[in-house]
Amino acid sequence: MLQSLAIPPAYRWLITLAFVAILIVLSVTPGKSQAGDSMFVWLIANTPTLLQKLMHVFCYALLAGLWVWTLETIESRVMRLLLALLLAVSLGGILEWYQTKVPGRFGSLVDVLLNAGGAVAGLVLAVLFL
Repeated sequence: MLQSLAIPPAYRWLITLAFVAILIVLSVTPGKSQAGDSMFVWLIANTPTLLQKLMHVFCYALLAGLWVWTLETIESRVMRLLLALLLAVSLGGILEWYQTKVPGRFGSLVDVLLNAGGAVAGLVLAVLFL
């Protein structure tokens, strides 16, 4: 499906890395809003827990799918899927660890598992649609 978009590989990399940057910003934004903070920080700090957990799954499913799409030049489908899984799960684990250093945030094994589950779901969807 995405193959029909005929997007050059360089743009695929830009799109995927831009999404990685968005995930990093979302993950390192403080979890406590203080006077003078932006509306963005307030929104992150006040997002309901259930919505946060659903976003973990959705975002990492999208990330894994983007990696499969971006790495399409790797001929071995198995290697492409494994690399996409490794990149997505590694980013999720690193960001969860880093959140232990961010005020008002904490790293969580549950969130790492949600990220990994989302990545696997994204790979399944990529296999079906790419």
